[in-house]
Amino acid sequence: LDESEVASPVTAYHLNNGQAPKLDIYHIPLEVTSFLRKVTAATYRAQWDALVSRGWQRPTAKSARARAESEPFEPRRNYLYEDVLTLPDEAPRFLRRYFLREALRRTFEDDPRRAYSPLGEADLVSWELTQMFLQEVLRMDSVRINEIRGLGDRLAAYVRNENDRRFFRAFLTEQRYPMLRLALIRADIDAVRRGERPIVTFEQFIEIFEDAEDVPRADWRLSRDLVLIRMIEQLHANGWLTSNAAELGDTVDEVSAENGALQAAKFATEDGE
Repeated sequence: LDESEVASPVTAYHLNNGQAPKLDIYHIPLEVTSFLRKVTAATYRAQWDALVSRGWQRPTAKSARARAESEPFEPRRNYLYEDVLTLPDEAPRFLRRYFLREALRRTFEDDPRRAYSPLGEADLVSWELTQMFLQEVLRMDSVRINEIRGLGDRLAAYVRNENDRRFFRAFLTEQRYPMLRLALIRADIDAVRRGERPIVTFEQFIEIFEDAEDVPRADWRLSRDLVLIRMIEQLHANGWLTSNAAELGDTVDEVSAENGALQAAKFATEDGE
C-alpha cells in the first residue's frame, strides 16, 4: 500500500453458502483502515507480517492423520485478521493478545494463540506497532503515550540494573490494582534510597494509572499492558530476558494459569446470563 493514500471506512460482506446460508456484514471504521494502511506499508511491513504469520490456523493431530497421504495442510483462517473485525470495540483485548502476546487457553486446538507468550515471543513485541495502534485506533493523546513509554524505559532500566526479577514478575502477573500500585511504590522507594531519581512521579502516576488520587482508571490494565510492552521490548533488546530465561520460566506458566482462570470465569459468567 502507498502510505500517501487516503484511508476510508470499509463495509465487507461475507456470504456463507453452506447448508444454512448466512450473510455477515462487517463495518471497518476509518481509524482501523488507517491503521492497516500504515502497518502494511513499507515502514512497518516486516513487523506486521511477523504477527500475521503467527495468526494462521495450525494443523491439529487429527487433521495431520487425515491428510497423511493427501495434499499438504493449508490454513483457511487467520485469527489476527478475524480479530481486526472487532476493532475498535475490543482494542484493549486485541492489543494484549497480539502486541503483548498473551496466550488464549480456552479455544480450539488449531488456534495459534494458545501458544502465544510475552516472554517466549519477546522478539515480536514492538513498541513502534503499539504506538501506531494507540495513535490510529485508540486516538490516544501524545502526552499520555510519551509518559507510558518513558515509564516503560525507566522500569526496564531499573529491572536490568537491579536484576529485580521479583518486581518484573509482580508487574507482569498482578491482576489487582492495589498490589500493582504497591509494587511500583516499593520500586520507587528503592530507587530513592539509593540516591537515584524517582522512577515515577506523582503526576506521572496519575496521568498513566488514575483518574484522581486513589481512583484507578477504568482502563488501568491497558496502561499496565502498554508499559509492559515497552519494558519487554527493552529488556529483550538489552539481553536481560535471555540472561534470566531459566529463572523466568515459571512466570510464563503463572501468567497463562492466571489468565486462563480469568478467561474461564468470564465464559462461565457469560454462559450463565
